[in-house]
Amino acid sequence: MIKNRYTIIDLGSNSFHMLTVERINNGFSVYSKSKQKVRLAAGLDEQYNINQETIQKGLDCLTNFKDELNILLPVKVLITATAALRLASNKQVFIKQAEKILQRPINLISGLEEARIIYKGVAFTENILFPLLVIDIGGASTELIIGEGTQVKIAHSLNMGCVTWLKRYFPDNRLNEENFRTAIEQAKNVIQPKAQKYLTQGWSLTMGASGTIQAVQEINKKQKLSAEINLQLLYQIKALCIKSGSIENLHIDGLNSSRKPVFASGLSILIALFEILAIRSVQCSKGALREGLISILFSSRTDTTLLVSSERQQQKKI
Repeated sequence: MIKNRYTIIDLGSNSFHMLTVERINNGFSVYSKSKQKVRLAAGLDEQYNINQETIQKGLDCLTNFKDELNILLPVKVLITATAALRLASNKQVFIKQAEKILQRPINLISGLEEARIIYKGVAFTENILFPLLVIDIGGASTELIIGEGTQVKIAHSLNMGCVTWLKRYFPDNRLNEENFRTAIEQAKNVIQPKAQKYLTQGWSLTMGASGTIQAVQEINKKQKLSAEINLQLLYQIKALCIKSGSIENLHIDGLNSSRKPVFASGLSILIALFEILAIRSVQCSKGALREGLISILFSSRTDTTLLVSSERQQQKKI
């Protein structure tokens, strides 16, 4: 084992990530990163079972991760799973096989715990002391958190994400005004019951920790459309999507090809958030869930299996 080397594995609803860092004083440097678009959420059927093809794709990815772990030899490893596996009726089928491959426990974290860890990751990488709203649009959930410094004030995990919204509201892969309008309105319906709490609490700055927001920033940087990520910019990019006509023909200067399938659906959620919460602008954060998990690994606690969601605790009681 290499004593200053730490690894987290994040089984996300869209992608699986493995991040290995080396600790340097109170910070860290990235040693290696691996990522694969497994899209667990896309593999959920109407009964919320993950299909066998998607399960196998995920297990193949984890086999590769295990081979890398055998070379990396980190002193601590923390593995978490999020929204897609929270939703999956056959989650234990996947988790049992995945734990056998990785030879380590998988922590199925609750939506609230995911939100708190995302904020922890932002606080760990950004030195912001005034009230902050953090947005993370994932594959099957969207986390909203208001905090100040290292303290979380409000946190929610909403049941919508770029993969699930793709399946529901862009099923024909058409990028037209009707599909966008439906996706945005349905996202607003999910956000609305929580909105007043956030508006009452208030915040000074909004930061985004998701691939959708990063993709918007990359498009804007390439095309120089706006001085900041604001609602007008999102409308401009939505118009570019509609002009493309379909996901297959989605060619926007600055948009990474790997992001194309879920970009429009993620964008619709982001527009809904801006409209309902009256967000003026958003900045990209350097930290999110994975950085939050790294900060947990850096804590004095050595038994990282203590990071167990209320969902798994409840399962043990049953």
